[in-house]
Amino acid sequence: MQAFKTTILATSVLALAGCASWDKSPICNPSHQWVAWSDVRCNPPKDTTDHAANEAAARLATLETDRQRLADELAAAKRQNGALNSRVSDLERQLADRDREIASLRSGAGDSAMLASQLSASNSDKDKLAADLEAARKRNADLDAQLADRDKELAGLRGDLSAEMAKLKEAQRGLIRALKPQIDEKNITVDLNNERLLINLASGYLFGSGEDQLKPAGADALKQVGGILKDFPEYKVHVEGHTDNRPIKGALKKKFPSNQELSESRAANAVQALADGGLPGAHAMGAADTKPVMPNTTDAGRTKNRRVEISVVK
Repeated sequence: MQAFKTTILATSVLALAGCASWDKSPICNPSHQWVAWSDVRCNPPKDTTDHAANEAAARLATLETDRQRLADELAAAKRQNGALNSRVSDLERQLADRDREIASLRSGAGDSAMLASQLSASNSDKDKLAADLEAARKRNADLDAQLADRDKELAGLRGDLSAEMAKLKEAQRGLIRALKPQIDEKNITVDLNNERLLINLASGYLFGSGEDQLKPAGADALKQVGGILKDFPEYKVHVEGHTDNRPIKGALKKKFPSNQELSESRAANAVQALADGGLPGAHAMGAADTKPVMPNTTDAGRTKNRRVEISVVK
């Protein structure tokens, strides 16, 4: 702006000097009336500096407005959720670019042609920013809709899970009532967790040492379990036989070469007892000593590991 003022002052001085050197013409006619000076030499064409100054001022005002708009958009973007965080960073960078451009214009840099080019570029940037912001808002709206759908789905799943857990709790209560003496003696446990009903029967209660045939008390307990679970046909029943890590020795090796065969045979006989109680179709498998619940380093630990587990799942 100081440069513009200096240019205008210099132009005015030159114009006055030119007028002083020209030939003088009469300014009054014989009747002594005033006549306007008509010599075109004292009326030179107006300097184009005013035009450039006006364009620069207009450019500066436009950029100031653009900067305020970007600042407002930035404030609005910062209030949006995490999906717009990257957009906020872009707006901050662009706002800094506008600040540097305004500072450059204020220092007098650039001519009118450059200003016109920059104005065109700024308008193009504005359109692009508006389109990007609209796309970001649409994306945010889509995410909100998807989140609402997931919330509905989650609510439905929670309702289904609540209903399933209610059924399993009913089965658990029936088993606890039927097997209370065995539970009190710690021969059987009944637990409900992670959407699974787990019935753990101690191997010593069900079988003799190294045997796969059920004791009468063990067979009766399994029949009771089958009689209760048959009322829940929508659930799957899996029976797993488990042993400790001590190898099969002596004459038993002819019948059971390893703990794997022993665990499989015990699981199969347990499934048969469940069927005798009214629950056909249970799945049997042997796990041998691959899933210990206690270290096999003590008698107590090995006793815990020798077991039959019945799991009830959807």
